[in-house]
Amino acid sequence: MSPVRHRTSLDWPRLILIGLVLWWPAPDAPAENRPPPLFLISIDGFRHDYFEAVDTPALDRLIQGGFKADGLYQVFPTKTFPTHYSAVTGLYPGTHGVVANSMWDPRDQRRFTLRDRDAVGDGYWYRDGEPIWVTAEKQGIKAVTYFWPGSEARIQGIRPTDWKLYSAQVPHADRIEQILEWMDRSGDERPGLYTLYFSRVDSLGHRHGPAADPVLDAVADIDQHIGHLIDGIEARVGLDQVHVIVISDHGMSHIDLERYIMIDDYLDLSQVRITDWGPAAQIWARQMGVDEIMARLENAHPNMRVWRREDIPRRYRFDSHRRVPDVLAEADLGWMINNRPFMAAQQRFPLKGMHGWDPAWREMHGILIAHGPSFAAGSRSPAMRSVDLYALMARLLNLTPAPNEGRLQPFLPYLDAGQARGYERRQFLCEPGRMEIFADIATNHLALHIDDQTFVLDRLQALGGRFFFYVDIYAFIDGERAIFGADDQQWSNCHRTALESIKPSREGSTTPARNPDPTPPRKPPDRP
Repeated sequence: MSPVRHRTSLDWPRLILIGLVLWWPAPDAPAENRPPPLFLISIDGFRHDYFEAVDTPALDRLIQGGFKADGLYQVFPTKTFPTHYSAVTGLYPGTHGVVANSMWDPRDQRRFTLRDRDAVGDGYWYRDGEPIWVTAEKQGIKAVTYFWPGSEARIQGIRPTDWKLYSAQVPHADRIEQILEWMDRSGDERPGLYTLYFSRVDSLGHRHGPAADPVLDAVADIDQHIGHLIDGIEARVGLDQVHVIVISDHGMSHIDLERYIMIDDYLDLSQVRITDWGPAAQIWARQMGVDEIMARLENAHPNMRVWRREDIPRRYRFDSHRRVPDVLAEADLGWMINNRPFMAAQQRFPLKGMHGWDPAWREMHGILIAHGPSFAAGSRSPAMRSVDLYALMARLLNLTPAPNEGRLQPFLPYLDAGQARGYERRQFLCEPGRMEIFADIATNHLALHIDDQTFVLDRLQALGGRFFFYVDIYAFIDGERAIFGADDQQWSNCHRTALESIKPSREGSTTPARNPDPTPPRKPPDRP
């Protein structure tokens, strides 16, 4: 027998064939095996309680025929680019690296701002996450995006089949018309995933404050355009033959000029780099080291907290990526961190609304509505986490999800359930301080209301499913007694004082009777 010879020359035809197989996109799924198309819509800055202040017949139609959560718990910081990218990747900003609307990359000494169009469209900033449109395109489902943070960039070498450069000036009607034109494509050319984004509610919220009349007018206008989209879908394939998910990326809180912390009262700004301002300041050491920054800022102002990178609260999930700053300073809700040169301009055109604080504040919660064949009409849920949406969308599109930090489990009881589901609300009176705590208990998760904050916890099957947990927030509920813990506080002597069943409903409002917000907006008397 002759000895085995090892080939040392390159087999170019074979290598070219292998390269073509690896490069060539996955074939489109046969029409009969395709999942229902998915429409993902974001209304930037739509706070969870705006439903109480303005009529929204189109959104109400989706709610009554589908699923609504009482709120959408976002990621930190609660700003547009980090929250939107977490929703479509299932990753926290501390993992995917989109850590602010303005950020610094220390490895390559590069800066990202929303005004820098080249940076916004550069896949470098987004490559540590895989958005749902990339997952879809990889697996043979065409995706189209009419605006979404990150959708202008080539990520992992992949773009959506069609996408648009962002412009706030594009009329809403034009956006709807383009979505319907994409939907009119036939056969293998018809997309399976559509994204749509509206910014006007957010921009007016900044200018006029949350729930101001111009903000509510913008909500009503966008609702009307969503109604046109719904009518267009109904005319083409039937609304019950597609999935529609409507979210918002954060809420909005009132601010005023009397609640600004001037950080240049404590730091020489020429000796540090500050890459994001507002509710939180992201601070990098330069000539001034971390120890000195901390020494100057700790206890500097009663309405500001400051942490070294490694000490940022664990539940923020904001410490692992290289773009997370050396020092994070965060103001109390309603307070802002800025500098005196900026304030000179603010005196002329002051902002009245802002977002970006701790996502647990109820005023930072957004909305979540889902409609389609997988959701029973009238289903109601406690607040959900936005980071879990990627897993949900992958399930609805029959995709194998990329690695992510979300969980599908909270949604499972609401998927293909056959009948609408609700949840249970329990009120507890706790010591010390006779604190009132509310627990909204669903099959696989819980929303815990403590003062003006709401946390979303997962049910653990240990201890008979009576234990709920998320990072360092916990609840143990055993009949009429409970123990709660959050942010280094514990309430161990809690007795149930009230029980309410939040039932599924196909009629009327889907908002629970009690709203945890201290001053919820109400419908103006002159508004029909």
